[in-house]
Amino acid sequence: MEKRYETLDRIIEYGIYLYIFLTFLAKGEGIRNILIFGNFALWLFTLKHRKNLYLLKKPVSKWLWIWLGVAPFAVIFSIDPLYSLMDLKRELLKVGLLFPVISTVMADGERLKKALFVCYVTAILIVGAGFYSYGTQEMEMLKPDTLLVHIWHNRFARYLCMLLPFSFVLYHTWKGAASRTILTVSLVVFVLALVLSTSRGGLAGFASIMFIWSLYLSRKKGYNLKKIMAYLIIVPLVIGILAYWSVPDVKTRIDNLTRDLHTFNERTVLWKAAVYAIVNRPVTGWGYGDDLFHRDEPFKETILKKALPTDKNQHNMFLEILFHQGIIGFIPYLLLVLIAIKVFWTEALRATGLKSYMLIACASIILGNYVVHSMLTSVEMTHLAVVLGLGMAASGTNESSHN
Repeated sequence: MEKRYETLDRIIEYGIYLYIFLTFLAKGEGIRNILIFGNFALWLFTLKHRKNLYLLKKPVSKWLWIWLGVAPFAVIFSIDPLYSLMDLKRELLKVGLLFPVISTVMADGERLKKALFVCYVTAILIVGAGFYSYGTQEMEMLKPDTLLVHIWHNRFARYLCMLLPFSFVLYHTWKGAASRTILTVSLVVFVLALVLSTSRGGLAGFASIMFIWSLYLSRKKGYNLKKIMAYLIIVPLVIGILAYWSVPDVKTRIDNLTRDLHTFNERTVLWKAAVYAIVNRPVTGWGYGDDLFHRDEPFKETILKKALPTDKNQHNMFLEILFHQGIIGFIPYLLLVLIAIKVFWTEALRATGLKSYMLIACASIILGNYVVHSMLTSVEMTHLAVVLGLGMAASGTNESSHN
């Protein structure tokens, strides 16, 4: 029986690696769903053999369960319950299936190292696809536009802000001059790709990621704060200046920054509309599902009288949750994000080696993508499940090796 458990556990492990890789690609939705539901089913079979289920009772886990637990209210009180139920199954259900599997199965130092390598390879792939598309097509901004990887520049920036911190971890855990040289070159190319994406929300998110890493390293022995700040500021600044003077589209986006700040690139119209609807139904929201924002009913009793003539969503994750789930869903989500950052940050300072670096990487991703960048766009909840899961897995390890 023990051997059968180990076999199933290994299958789940590699299923997680494959899911992380496929989640950034344009193709493979069917395979991703099979991996999510298949891994969860196998995980249930192995449940009685797992000794780290306590990870699912920690504060971060509890707030995730609370947020997911109140999600059905967005179906019950929806203006279209059937539609909301189907949309709930499309995303939040997957969050509930991904998180416990990743948290418990990946709670091992060697497995976390493999996951980091998968993230690094994935970053190379999507950045390579981005530069290929940028060089072969007429584009104003760098973004992958290939059969395998096809994403808009803002989402591309979010993907990089998720994958870059994990590459930082590799830089601190890999030994050898050759490995670190390759990683250094890769990181510079990744940052250049982020700059050329011209996603100002992505750059703001990346700046917050750099800020939290700077604070973290300044509190660890052997690191000089002035040198850290100089390196983390000068390198992106030099890349940005070179891109500004050599790439016309980057120059245009930066020159238009002052003008666009007045409307946050026309987002304020969407935000106002969302607020009008939220005020009329603040507690339970209008129901889960993106399409509800484009229906007239939420706006009938506002000064707008009908939905905006656009296919864009709220472009603000906090307003989006308030619109769809109301205060009932917003408060648990906000507390989940803030508590996750605090817990991962605190544990990272107490830990050493891989465990510490992994925790700070997860904290920085949540701050960059799910606090800063999410104020300007909608973010992927399944990605949040992966980051939270890896963070909880790291908190459950005793790994302190730099090897």
